[in-house]
Amino acid sequence: MRCSHEESGVDHYGNEYRLLTVWGGGQESSTEQIVMRVGDIENVANLGAIALDRYKDIIEERSGGTITVKAFHASQLGSANKQLELVKSGTLEAFRGSISWLAQFDTGFSLTDFPFTCGSPEEAKLVANSTSLQRLNDALAQKHGIRYITAGWTRLPRQLLVSRPVETLEDLYQVKLRVPECYSYIEGFKALGAAPTPVSFNETYLAMKQGVVAGAENHVESLYNMKWYEAAKHLVITDHSYDITGFIVNDAWWQDLGAEQQAMVTDTFDEVDTWYRAENAQLQQKYIDLMVAEGVTVHTIDKDQFRAAVYPATMIRAEQDGEWDPGLWAEIEALLQN
Repeated sequence: MRCSHEESGVDHYGNEYRLLTVWGGGQESSTEQIVMRVGDIENVANLGAIALDRYKDIIEERSGGTITVKAFHASQLGSANKQLELVKSGTLEAFRGSISWLAQFDTGFSLTDFPFTCGSPEEAKLVANSTSLQRLNDALAQKHGIRYITAGWTRLPRQLLVSRPVETLEDLYQVKLRVPECYSYIEGFKALGAAPTPVSFNETYLAMKQGVVAGAENHVESLYNMKWYEAAKHLVITDHSYDITGFIVNDAWWQDLGAEQQAMVTDTFDEVDTWYRAENAQLQQKYIDLMVAEGVTVHTIDKDQFRAAVYPATMIRAEQDGEWDPGLWAEIEALLQN
């Protein structure tokens, strides 16, 4: 039996969109046309958006045109949380973004990028691919009908961009920082003494210009491409999080694909990940230099001091408060220490 769902609306640019989803009936034949619409929040100039376009070109050629990818960049379909709701309803096949966005369903997913937890892209991927997170992933699919099927395209380490110098924890006290509406960032920056303030990605520039927030955190690629440096001139190198992304898909759509098609979707992601990591390694200093040329001052911090304010007390308290399953943090901590 085939099912359908339709949704329409207006994107962040005032353009109307209409998404019609049809699924069911099985897709065992590799010759049946498959459309994979992927939402994204990154600016089209960001490497993640470029990687998604590269993914589209590769998989469409490899599949002989039987798999078509339609990418919606730059929050065209709304915020990350809105797009996840579209995936959950079956209106959108996939969202490409940070796995930690799934913390709205289970805060355990926030451990993929909790500030000052993972110290490298490799550690972030280790957590995302762990049996602990896969257990959460299976429960997510059963309860909410979505799951992440890939983990990679890890963004540059995240930094702070603020309107005043920050070099110590005291300098950050009660500073209103724009953060994503994710448990990890809100609780992590509370522990650092800041006043984390969730603001939609595409609304952050205006919020900074109007003084609603005094700064923001993100990787330098977005800090530059979104022109947030025009509103805040102090870049603080914290390397506080490595943001691992993936395809978060509608599980019914995913299960309806044949094994060959599923393998093509994930293998192509991994192939692009190899290219992405090579390209990404060249970007950090490039974007720092571009912001310095625009009048931004770079500051360094004692990372051990900042990390000690968050790790591991915040994770232990979160578990005591029932934010994630008992023993989950111990599993992740053991994984990272091995």
